[in-house]
Parts: sequence; C-alpha cells; structure tokens
Amino acid sequence: MKKLLLICCAVLFVQFAQAQDIHFSQFYAAPMLTNPANTGNFTGSVRLGLNYRDQWGSVTVPYKTFSAYADAGIQPKKAVNRFGIGVTAFADQAGDGILSTNKVYLSSAYHIGYTEKSNVRFALGLTGGFVQKTVDITKLTFNSQWNDFEFDESLSNNENPTTATLNYADIGAGAQLTIMPYEGERYFIGASLMHINEPQESFLGDENKIGIKYTATFGGFFATGGIASFQPQLYVASQYNATEIIAGTNVSIPINAENNSYNSMFVGAWYRHKDAFWLVGGAQMDKVTVSLSYDLNLSRLRGASGSLGGFEIAAAYIFGNKVKKDPLKCPAYQ
Repeated sequence: MKKLLLICCAVLFVQFAQAQDIHFSQFYAAPMLTNPANTGNFTGSVRLGLNYRDQWGSVTVPYKTFSAYADAGIQPKKAVNRFGIGVTAFADQAGDGILSTNKVYLSSAYHIGYTEKSNVRFALGLTGGFVQKTVDITKLTFNSQWNDFEFDESLSNNENPTTATLNYADIGAGAQLTIMPYEGERYFIGASLMHINEPQESFLGDENKIGIKYTATFGGFFATGGIASFQPQLYVASQYNATEIIAGTNVSIPINAENNSYNSMFVGAWYRHKDAFWLVGGAQMDKVTVSLSYDLNLSRLRGASGSLGGFEIAAAYIFGNKVKKDPLKCPAYQ
C-alpha cells in the first residue's frame, strides 16, 4: 500500500510540474524566461532582475517561485549589431516542500540592426541549462504511520531513501523581430521553443518526456499625445494539450525628466484565458523599475480559493542606461 501511495504521489507531482512550467503573470518582467532572444535587449550595458511569486495560499500551503537574472549587452561604439549574454536561476517550492525545483540557465542572443537609426531589429537567441527536482518523502504519510486514530508523522515511514532526485539538461531557442516605424513607437513579434531536447522527467525511471513548449508574443509601445504611453501585449504558450493565453496592457505616465533621468508610474490590467485577472502597479525611477501584481482566480478553483490567486513582485536595475537614446523610455524589463 505504501509503495502504491509513493508511486501515485510521485506521478502526480511530475505531471503537475510538467503542466505547470515555471511562469510569471508579469511574463514581460522575466525576459529571458519568455524568450532567450531577449538576452541583452535593453538600453544599457548590464541588467539585473528579480521575480517572486506566491500563489494558492488561500487553498493550501503557498507555492513559491523565485527567479534572479543578469544579462549584458556587448556592442562596440560604432557597431551596428549587438551581442547579449545572460544567466537565470529559478527556485520553486510546491506547497509544503514535497516537490522542489531548481534551475540554472545560460543564454545568448545576437541582435541585428541595434542602432538608433535602424527601423528594424532582428534577434536570435539560445539557452541551455541544468534542472534538478527533488521529492522529500519524509513529508509524505504512509500506512505504517497510522496509529489507529490518525497519521503520526513521528512514526517511521519505513522508506529508504527519504528523498528522490532527478537531474537533466534543458535546451531552448527563440527569435524576435522589432519594427520602429516612427520615433516613440515600437512593435514586435517573438517566438520561442523550450525543452527542444525533450528531456526525460520521471522519479520512477519510466518513459516520461517533457513536451516542447511553444511560445509566441506580440506587442507594441506607443505614446498618445505625449502624455501617456501604452504597452499592450499578447502572450500565447502551448505544451502538449495545455494552452495559456494572456492579454493586457500597461500604461505609463511620466512624472518628471531632469538631467537625462526618467521617472514614471505605470498601471496595467491583464487577463489569462479562463484562469485569472490581475492588476499591475509600478514605477520606473531612472535606472530602477519595480512592479507589483495580484491575481484574482477565475478558474474552477475559485470556489475553494475564494477567487484569491497569486502575488507577484518584479524588479530590475540597469547599469549604463542612457534614456536620451531610447525615445520610448520603457520600463527596464520591457
């Protein structure tokens, strides 16, 4: 019986992890996770960023996801093209810690036409990394821990080993086309493929491939009357039979611009098809961008969750940012 329970739990966790690839509602604030072609795609020399998500606290022990990234743009003074390199690390803890996931990825991208005079930019990106997943069996309960009244975690579960770990390599690629027809306007379309190598992921040693994840992003940045700027985007991801569609926009309003610094506040409204709605609020203070969001659950779990979903915070800092060369003055991670 206890072996059956262990097998069922392990299978459940693997399937959940496969369906729930690490993601953030503020996907644009996790640029290299969304598309490796975003590596080095910003105005400046070095970008540092953080993402944190806490969800399902109203249903069970919260699921927590943390991400940290750094990327750099390498472009000699008179060069037309730009080379980007970056690293991203993820740590994800499901519920009470039974399943934990750690990932580290290196990425690179080559940007063609990355100059002030160019109206068209094209980027190709690659990423590769190492993934480790661990199930802590000590946090499961087995029939040997039943004391005729309840499960007693102080009793031995008679399992050996107490943890199960799997490791694998992961590879992805992406491309992005950006068009800037007029000063202060930018439109882009991007596409990426993750898990190209379809790595095996099973605690039981059986055949269980991770399916390729196909992602497409569409968006634009434009001002209206020189007061507010809009950043609408559409995000579509597909993996096996699961599809995620996100649509919405942020609106930025400048506060002041002195000595080549740029400050603004922005708000946004976003919707994930048949799943959630959330509002975003944040600020850009010269080289620093910070934003907060909270998901309101609209899925079939809203009865159990009370429509409460997940909290997110994102932050980015850019070194060597000269906003006077970027007429769009977009938040750092956009």
